[in-house]
Amino acid sequence: MTDPSLAEGGLSSSEMKRVRQAVHDSAAAEVATANDDRPQTFPLSPFYDDDTESVVVTSPPAFSGKVDAVRENPKLSLLFYDAEEPFVLYGRGTVRDDDLEANAEYVRELIEDEPPSPKREGFSKTTDVLESRVGRFLLGWYALRIVVEIEPVRIEPVETEVGEFPPWPATDLDRSEAESYDRLALTVVDEDGWPTTRSVAVVEIRDKVALLDVSLSVDDGTPACLLCHWHSSGLDKLSQRLYRGQCRAEGDRVVFDPASSFSMRNETLWDRLKFIVQGKWRTRQYFRD
Repeated sequence: MTDPSLAEGGLSSSEMKRVRQAVHDSAAAEVATANDDRPQTFPLSPFYDDDTESVVVTSPPAFSGKVDAVRENPKLSLLFYDAEEPFVLYGRGTVRDDDLEANAEYVRELIEDEPPSPKREGFSKTTDVLESRVGRFLLGWYALRIVVEIEPVRIEPVETEVGEFPPWPATDLDRSEAESYDRLALTVVDEDGWPTTRSVAVVEIRDKVALLDVSLSVDDGTPACLLCHWHSSGLDKLSQRLYRGQCRAEGDRVVFDPASSFSMRNETLWDRLKFIVQGKWRTRQYFRD
Protein backbone atom coordinates (compact mmCIF):
# COMPACT_ATOMS: atom_id res chain seq x y z
CA MET A 1 0.00 0.00 0.00
CA THR A 2 1.45 3.39 -1.01
CA ASP A 3 2.09 5.90 1.77
CA PRO A 4 0.02 9.00 0.79
CA SER A 5 2.54 11.38 2.37
CA LEU A 6 5.27 9.94 0.18
CA ALA A 7 3.10 9.95 -2.92
CA GLU A 8 1.94 13.57 -2.61
CA GLY A 9 4.97 15.12 -0.97
CA GLY A 10 5.38 18.60 0.43
CA LEU A 11 6.89 19.77 3.73
CA SER A 12 5.67 22.51 6.03
CA SER A 13 7.70 25.70 6.42
CA SER A 14 8.93 24.55 9.84
CA GLU A 15 10.03 21.20 8.39
CA MET A 16 11.87 22.97 5.57
CA LYS A 17 13.70 25.11 8.14
CA ARG A 18 14.65 21.92 9.95
CA VAL A 19 16.00 20.44 6.70
CA ARG A 20 17.96 23.59 5.89
CA GLN A 21 19.53 23.68 9.35
CA ALA A 22 20.42 19.98 9.15
CA VAL A 23 22.15 20.55 5.81
CA HIS A 24 24.24 23.35 7.30
CA ASP A 25 25.08 21.25 10.37
CA SER A 26 26.09 18.18 8.36
CA ALA A 27 29.46 17.71 6.71
CA ALA A 28 27.97 14.53 5.24
CA ALA A 29 24.69 12.64 5.10
CA GLU A 30 24.10 8.99 4.23
CA VAL A 31 22.52 9.26 0.78
CA ALA A 32 20.68 6.17 -0.50
CA THR A 33 19.50 5.46 -4.04
CA ALA A 34 17.85 2.39 -5.55
CA ASN A 35 18.26 0.46 -8.79
CA ASP A 36 15.07 -1.60 -8.87
CA ASP A 37 15.11 -3.26 -5.42
CA ARG A 38 18.89 -2.99 -4.95
CA PRO A 39 20.04 -0.06 -2.80
CA GLN A 40 23.38 1.68 -2.54
CA THR A 41 24.37 4.24 0.07
CA PHE A 42 27.26 6.70 0.15
CA PRO A 43 28.28 9.51 2.49
CA LEU A 44 27.87 12.72 0.47
CA SER A 45 28.06 16.36 1.51
CA PRO A 46 24.66 18.07 1.29
CA PHE A 47 24.03 21.70 0.33
CA TYR A 48 20.89 23.81 0.33
CA ASP A 49 19.56 26.05 -2.44
CA ASP A 50 17.38 28.76 -0.91
CA ASP A 51 15.99 29.80 -4.30
CA THR A 52 14.58 26.38 -5.17
CA GLU A 53 14.21 25.10 -1.59
CA SER A 54 16.01 21.94 -2.61
CA VAL A 55 18.78 19.87 -1.11
CA VAL A 56 21.76 19.38 -3.42
CA VAL A 57 24.36 16.62 -3.52
CA THR A 58 27.11 16.27 -6.09
CA SER A 59 29.65 13.86 -7.53
CA PRO A 60 32.59 14.19 -9.89
CA PRO A 61 32.01 12.30 -13.16
CA ALA A 62 34.78 9.88 -12.15
CA PHE A 63 32.46 8.52 -9.46
CA SER A 64 29.13 9.02 -11.19
CA GLY A 65 28.00 5.58 -9.99
CA LYS A 66 26.98 7.26 -6.74
CA VAL A 67 24.15 9.09 -8.50
CA ASP A 68 23.51 7.11 -11.71
CA ALA A 69 20.52 5.27 -10.23
CA VAL A 70 18.66 8.58 -9.80
CA ARG A 71 18.24 8.80 -13.58
CA GLU A 72 16.11 5.64 -13.53
CA ASN A 73 14.55 5.98 -10.09
CA PRO A 74 14.32 9.54 -8.70
CA LYS A 75 13.34 8.29 -5.24
CA LEU A 76 16.16 8.65 -2.72
CA SER A 77 16.73 9.31 0.96
CA LEU A 78 19.26 11.09 3.15
CA LEU A 79 19.95 10.18 6.77
CA PHE A 80 21.00 13.35 8.61
CA TYR A 81 22.73 11.73 11.57
CA ASP A 82 24.47 14.95 12.68
CA ALA A 83 21.26 16.97 12.89
CA GLU A 84 20.20 18.19 16.33
CA GLU A 85 17.21 15.84 16.01
CA PRO A 86 18.30 13.21 13.46
CA PHE A 87 15.94 12.24 10.67
CA VAL A 88 15.68 10.61 7.26
CA LEU A 89 14.66 12.90 4.43
CA TYR A 90 12.84 11.27 1.52
CA GLY A 91 12.91 13.18 -1.73
CA ARG A 92 12.86 13.08 -5.52
CA GLY A 93 16.10 13.77 -7.32
CA THR A 94 16.84 15.35 -10.69
CA VAL A 95 20.28 14.87 -12.25
CA ARG A 96 21.90 17.96 -13.80
CA ASP A 97 24.88 17.12 -15.99
CA ASP A 98 24.55 19.27 -19.11
CA ASP A 99 27.38 21.62 -18.06
CA LEU A 100 29.76 20.18 -15.46
CA GLU A 101 31.85 23.36 -15.24
CA ALA A 102 28.77 25.52 -14.62
CA ASN A 103 27.73 23.00 -11.97
CA ALA A 104 31.10 23.47 -10.27
CA GLU A 105 30.52 27.23 -10.09
CA TYR A 106 26.99 26.64 -8.77
CA VAL A 107 28.34 24.42 -5.98
CA ARG A 108 30.95 27.04 -5.06
CA GLU A 109 28.16 29.56 -4.66
CA LEU A 110 26.21 27.20 -2.40
CA ILE A 111 29.32 26.72 -0.25
CA GLU A 112 29.80 30.49 0.04
CA ASP A 113 26.18 30.91 1.13
CA GLU A 114 26.59 28.52 4.08
CA PRO A 115 27.23 29.87 7.59
CA PRO A 116 30.78 29.52 8.98
CA SER A 117 31.57 25.91 9.96
CA PRO A 118 34.36 23.31 9.65
CA LYS A 119 32.44 22.01 6.61
CA ARG A 120 32.51 25.38 4.83
CA GLU A 121 36.13 25.97 5.80
CA GLY A 122 37.12 22.54 4.48
CA PHE A 123 35.38 23.05 1.15
CA SER A 124 36.82 26.56 0.82
CA LYS A 125 40.32 25.15 1.25
CA THR A 126 39.57 22.46 -1.34
CA THR A 127 38.36 25.13 -3.77
CA ASP A 128 41.59 27.11 -3.29
CA VAL A 129 43.62 23.98 -4.09
CA LEU A 130 41.53 23.17 -7.16
CA GLU A 131 41.96 26.70 -8.52
CA SER A 132 45.75 26.66 -8.17
CA ARG A 133 47.96 25.75 -11.13
CA VAL A 134 49.00 22.42 -9.59
CA GLY A 135 45.42 21.72 -8.52
CA ARG A 136 44.08 22.27 -12.03
CA PHE A 137 46.68 19.88 -13.42
CA LEU A 138 46.20 17.10 -10.87
CA LEU A 139 42.56 17.54 -9.88
CA GLY A 140 40.86 19.38 -12.71
CA TRP A 141 38.72 16.28 -13.20
CA TYR A 142 37.56 16.44 -9.58
CA ALA A 143 36.35 20.04 -9.92
CA LEU A 144 33.79 18.95 -12.53
CA ARG A 145 30.43 18.25 -10.92
CA ILE A 146 27.32 16.23 -11.57
CA VAL A 147 24.54 17.80 -9.51
CA VAL A 148 21.47 16.12 -8.06
CA GLU A 149 18.71 18.49 -6.96
CA ILE A 150 16.44 16.87 -4.38
CA GLU A 151 12.86 17.98 -3.86
CA PRO A 152 11.97 17.18 -0.21
CA VAL A 153 8.95 14.93 0.20
CA ARG A 154 8.84 13.70 3.80
CA ILE A 155 10.98 13.49 6.92
CA GLU A 156 11.01 10.69 9.46
CA PRO A 157 12.71 10.88 12.90
CA VAL A 158 15.25 8.12 13.59
CA GLU A 159 17.64 6.89 16.23
CA THR A 160 21.34 7.14 15.32
CA GLU A 161 23.10 5.11 18.01
CA VAL A 162 25.96 3.15 16.44
CA GLY A 163 27.85 0.24 17.91
CA GLU A 164 31.43 -0.87 17.36
CA PHE A 165 32.27 -2.75 14.19
CA PRO A 166 34.38 -5.85 14.94
CA PRO A 167 36.89 -7.27 12.44
CA TRP A 168 35.35 -9.45 9.73
CA PRO A 169 38.02 -11.87 8.41
CA ALA A 170 35.67 -13.42 5.85
CA THR A 171 35.48 -10.04 4.07
CA ASP A 172 39.13 -9.01 4.63
CA LEU A 173 38.10 -6.34 7.16
CA ASP A 174 40.92 -6.23 9.70
CA ARG A 175 40.75 -4.81 13.21
CA SER A 176 42.49 -1.55 12.33
CA GLU A 177 40.02 -0.68 9.59
CA ALA A 178 37.00 -1.87 11.57
CA GLU A 179 37.90 0.26 14.58
CA SER A 180 38.29 3.36 12.41
CA TYR A 181 34.60 3.49 11.45
CA ASP A 182 32.21 5.51 13.57
CA ARG A 183 29.15 5.21 11.31
CA LEU A 184 27.34 1.98 10.37
CA ALA A 185 24.12 2.06 8.37
CA LEU A 186 21.93 -0.54 6.64
CA THR A 187 19.71 0.31 3.65
CA VAL A 188 16.84 -1.60 2.04
CA VAL A 189 14.20 -0.62 -0.51
CA ASP A 190 10.51 -0.71 0.38
CA GLU A 191 7.73 -2.05 -1.84
CA ASP A 192 7.16 1.40 -3.35
CA GLY A 193 10.77 1.81 -4.42
CA TRP A 194 11.94 4.15 -1.64
CA PRO A 195 15.38 3.36 -0.18
CA THR A 196 15.52 3.81 3.57
CA THR A 197 18.54 3.80 5.86
CA ARG A 198 18.86 3.09 9.56
CA SER A 199 21.84 3.25 11.90
CA VAL A 200 23.16 -0.08 13.15
CA ALA A 201 23.26 -0.19 16.95
CA VAL A 202 25.09 -3.51 17.48
CA VAL A 203 27.06 -5.81 15.18
CA GLU A 204 27.98 -9.45 15.78
CA ILE A 205 30.11 -11.30 13.24
CA ARG A 206 29.26 -14.95 12.65
CA ASP A 207 31.71 -16.31 10.10
CA LYS A 208 30.48 -15.06 6.71
CA VAL A 209 27.45 -13.08 7.93
CA ALA A 210 26.83 -10.13 10.22
CA LEU A 211 24.03 -10.04 12.78
CA LEU A 212 22.72 -6.49 13.13
CA ASP A 213 20.57 -4.73 15.69
CA VAL A 214 18.78 -2.29 13.38
CA SER A 215 15.21 -1.01 13.22
CA LEU A 216 14.29 -2.34 9.78
CA SER A 217 11.80 -5.05 8.82
CA VAL A 218 13.08 -7.40 6.13
CA ASP A 219 12.03 -10.56 4.31
CA ASP A 220 14.30 -13.48 3.44
CA GLY A 221 16.52 -12.53 0.52
CA THR A 222 15.88 -8.79 0.75
CA PRO A 223 18.64 -6.92 -1.17
CA ALA A 224 20.53 -4.59 1.16
CA CYS A 225 23.74 -2.65 1.55
CA LEU A 226 25.82 -1.96 4.66
CA LEU A 227 27.79 1.28 4.74
CA CYS A 228 30.72 1.81 7.12
CA HIS A 229 32.52 5.18 7.11
CA TRP A 230 34.19 8.01 8.96
CA HIS A 231 35.51 11.45 8.05
CA SER A 232 37.25 14.38 9.67
CA SER A 233 35.18 17.50 10.39
CA GLY A 234 36.73 19.31 7.43
CA LEU A 235 36.44 16.26 5.13
CA ASP A 236 40.16 16.35 4.38
CA LYS A 237 40.49 12.71 5.52
CA LEU A 238 37.95 9.94 5.11
CA SER A 239 37.44 6.22 4.73
CA GLN A 240 34.43 4.18 3.66
CA ARG A 241 33.44 0.64 2.77
CA LEU A 242 30.17 -0.38 1.16
CA TYR A 243 28.97 -3.98 1.33
CA ARG A 244 26.25 -5.19 -1.04
CA GLY A 245 24.31 -8.37 -0.35
CA GLN A 246 21.09 -9.80 1.03
CA CYS A 247 19.49 -10.01 4.45
CA ARG A 248 16.88 -11.89 6.40
CA ALA A 249 15.25 -11.65 9.80
CA GLU A 250 16.45 -13.80 12.71
CA GLY A 251 14.45 -13.03 15.82
CA ASP A 252 14.82 -9.35 16.61
CA ARG A 253 17.97 -9.03 14.49
CA VAL A 254 18.79 -8.76 10.81
CA VAL A 255 21.26 -11.19 9.27
CA PHE A 256 23.29 -9.54 6.50
CA ASP A 257 25.08 -11.78 3.99
CA PRO A 258 27.55 -9.80 1.83
CA ALA A 259 28.19 -10.60 -1.83
CA SER A 260 30.71 -7.85 -2.64
CA SER A 261 32.34 -4.78 -1.16
CA PHE A 262 33.88 -1.52 -2.35
CA SER A 263 36.24 0.63 -0.28
CA MET A 264 37.83 4.04 -0.63
CA ARG A 265 40.30 5.84 1.61
CA ASN A 266 41.80 9.31 1.66
CA GLU A 267 44.10 9.29 4.65
CA THR A 268 47.68 8.86 3.45
CA LEU A 269 49.78 10.29 0.61
CA TRP A 270 49.58 6.92 -1.15
CA ASP A 271 45.77 7.00 -0.88
CA ARG A 272 45.70 10.43 -2.52
CA LEU A 273 48.03 9.44 -5.34
CA LYS A 274 45.84 6.43 -6.15
CA PHE A 275 42.78 8.69 -5.97
CA ILE A 276 44.27 11.09 -8.54
CA VAL A 277 45.37 8.36 -10.95
CA GLN A 278 42.07 6.48 -10.74
CA GLY A 279 40.09 9.73 -10.97
CA LYS A 280 41.80 10.80 -14.18
CA TRP A 281 41.25 7.37 -15.74
CA ARG A 282 37.61 7.17 -14.64
CA THR A 283 36.90 10.68 -15.94
CA ARG A 284 38.25 9.81 -19.39
CA GLN A 285 36.11 6.66 -19.31
CA TYR A 286 33.02 8.69 -18.34
CA PHE A 287 33.36 10.99 -21.35
CA ARG A 288 34.10 8.07 -23.68
CA ASP A 289 30.92 6.37 -22.51
